[in-house]
Amino acid sequence: MERATKIRELLKVCKPLHLCGEDFDKFHVETSTARGQNSAVRLFNYLDVNRDEPQKILFMGHRGSGKSTELWQLRKLLGDDFRVIAFSIRDEIDISDLKYVDLIFVILNKIMDEALKDGVMIDKSLLDNLYNYWHNEQFIEQLKMEKVNAEASAEAKIGFFNAIRASVKGVLATGKETKKVVREFIEPKLSELITGTNDLITNISQALMEKGKMPILIIEDLDKLEIPVAEELFLNHRNILTELKIHTIYTFPIFLHYSEKFNEIKDAFSHYELLSMIKVNNKDGSENKEGRKIIKEILKMRADIDLFEAEALDFIIEKSGGALRNLFEMIQRAALTIMGRSGADKIDMAAVKNAYTELKSDFERSIARRHQETLVNLYNNRDKKPLADGNLMELLYCLAVIEYNGDRWCDLHPAVIDILKDKGLILDIAKR
Repeated sequence: MERATKIRELLKVCKPLHLCGEDFDKFHVETSTARGQNSAVRLFNYLDVNRDEPQKILFMGHRGSGKSTELWQLRKLLGDDFRVIAFSIRDEIDISDLKYVDLIFVILNKIMDEALKDGVMIDKSLLDNLYNYWHNEQFIEQLKMEKVNAEASAEAKIGFFNAIRASVKGVLATGKETKKVVREFIEPKLSELITGTNDLITNISQALMEKGKMPILIIEDLDKLEIPVAEELFLNHRNILTELKIHTIYTFPIFLHYSEKFNEIKDAFSHYELLSMIKVNNKDGSENKEGRKIIKEILKMRADIDLFEAEALDFIIEKSGGALRNLFEMIQRAALTIMGRSGADKIDMAAVKNAYTELKSDFERSIARRHQETLVNLYNNRDKKPLADGNLMELLYCLAVIEYNGDRWCDLHPAVIDILKDKGLILDIAKR
């Protein structure tokens, strides 16, 4: 990715994608002064101190807040002391109805992939156990696979297991009825699968420790689960997620932080870390200069700031609420507007206001009538600390309500404030 010097190039540099690799080195801006803490450093310190005992960590934050970029920074800090196995759950399977058995299988699959990639010799007894687990005649027939003789060579068994893994992964990614078959096969024998996965982890850990490394799993995009799916996974099956004998970081939906049962979830895990949104306003509604300065620095790294009229730039920073994803979406929409005008060469107020109107429309479609009382009460509440309930969880899920750091407080997204003003539900002059 190259720094934008033309309006059209904003469409590339303002895609809502996390920074990694060379792009991280070129464009990353440290945001801890605006967020209140450096989550990557905190996670590294926690893991470094507790490296000898597998830690299960929840890493939460709003969608689009920068968690993936923060996790990339963590990977750089971990350096050569850890063997990082990182993946997005959305790249592996369909998450719309994700079940705990799906996640355990995906973890086994990814660990096996990395073991083979690293050339780790798989212990024969472990291979036999994996073979015995999956080599069920009825199950194989339902997956339309070929059987392998129990006396087959280790190479043949690895080949069979690889074929099973590919088939099950495909089913969990796209299957419907077949997905039910896979789950019904795994669920009654889940403890065996966890034992087999832990044996594989031990196998890999021993090989890595000879090289001075420690394995760690980083699982992204679990924070994007819908509320019922997330509750089923993290609340009802939280103990299963902590049974694997490997350092694991689970991205975690911020709305569950406001569940009445969050303490039950928290107590099952070793540690949790929250990446707060960058503050553009303070709790009393006044301008947060540090937060706005940081966001401007982020944009300066990616683009020539002269592509924006000063007033237009200040407007979209304020109206983003500190949500970088919303900021980049508005810039892209404004850039498309300018590109449609003959001779225009700057993002102006008309373009950003048009982009902001589209953002407001997106939020308006997410807010139901039952949410209005919760939103109005929070807007008028001076301490900005709402009580946990179902409405608040839904509003956090769609980013209508944002949590900020400091003494932990919430506020409405600026677009939502303007929607409520348009409806006459709150006064135009804030009662802060």
